[in-house]
Amino acid sequence: MTLFSHLLYSAIAFTLLAAAILLIAVAVWRTATGFWTGENALGSMLDGISLIIIAVAVADVGKFLFEEEVLSNRELRRPAEARGSLTKFMTIIIIALHLEALVLIAKTSRETMGDIVYPGLLVFLAATSMVGLGLFQKLSQNATAVVPPDRTGGERDEPQLRAAATET
Repeated sequence: MTLFSHLLYSAIAFTLLAAAILLIAVAVWRTATGFWTGENALGSMLDGISLIIIAVAVADVGKFLFEEEVLSNRELRRPAEARGSLTKFMTIIIIALHLEALVLIAKTSRETMGDIVYPGLLVFLAATSMVGLGLFQKLSQNATAVVPPDRTGGERDEPQLRAAATET
């Protein structure tokens, strides 16, 4: 990777981390303000939790970008590396979707039950994403078992490769 791309991904990652810190600060400020004024304290707390969930997801994405693009200093040449990176990224998104749906359900159930459809659809979307990730893992499992390890990083283990290829 070039120096420019290292600097670019570092800047993006640190910008995302700074945005996450600002989101947490806003969440704390709004929650504290809601408690001080006494108006809609529970609503402001649920809004704060929602902001913190988003902040954690943004921070995780920034950390993921920094680890994958700057620290690892490698390209995704093997299917196992791409599979691991995609799984890690999608797991961050799926957890954030589930947590956000939980907060929205709690918030909506206190206000109007007629609006519970939208958080329910978010739960469905998160669950569908999780099933899709599971299918991706299952379908890509054979591809990662058959592809030999990097020739510079280790030796090929021919008997294991042949056994994995005959199992499919």
